[in-house]
Amino acid sequence: MGGGGGRLAGNTSFAKLSSALLKMALRSMRKARGCGSFIRALHTRPDAACAPQKDCMKRVFSGIQPTGIPHLGNYLGAIENWVRLQDEYGSVLYSIVDLHSITVPQDPAILHQSILDMTAALLACGINPEKSILFQQSQVPEHTQLSWILTCMVRLPRLQHLHQWKAKTGKQKHDGSVGLLTYPVLQAADILVYK
Repeated sequence: MGGGGGRLAGNTSFAKLSSALLKMALRSMRKARGCGSFIRALHTRPDAACAPQKDCMKRVFSGIQPTGIPHLGNYLGAIENWVRLQDEYGSVLYSIVDLHSITVPQDPAILHQSILDMTAALLACGINPEKSILFQQSQVPEHTQLSWILTCMVRLPRLQHLHQWKAKTGKQKHDGSVGLLTYPVLQAADILVYK
């Protein structure tokens, strides 16, 4: 009987923590809607285009797919560095790149929950919304808009020779989706949209 009470108390603490993380995750997602004005400001300010020789504020952008719960490899390979970079750079943007995750079929309900879970996990690992911008990629239309423009400029043979396409399709080149083929173009747009 005592063990059950301990589990209940533990579950209550976990529920409170989960609720707090979920609230932070939702607040962070709402903050993503402000990324559009951030992007426009980057591209319209007179000082936006610094000469390479001058001191420019360095910006960090990185993304993570919302496919499953982060594991030790994610933490040591990326998230631990993301937390550190928040203190080293003045402009840090982290994205949950849900558009990249749909190159393979996804259940929309599971994907939605995975986005919330990934947001909560990143916040729990130390991503601080006061020091960085954490947002959902699909909530910022400039990613897909720039991706379309870049897609119109790249040649099909070039995309077919890129590693992403070759590695994922292997011998079955006719089974790969167009999303998989243009995956690197969306990656380029993700980075270029923030200069």
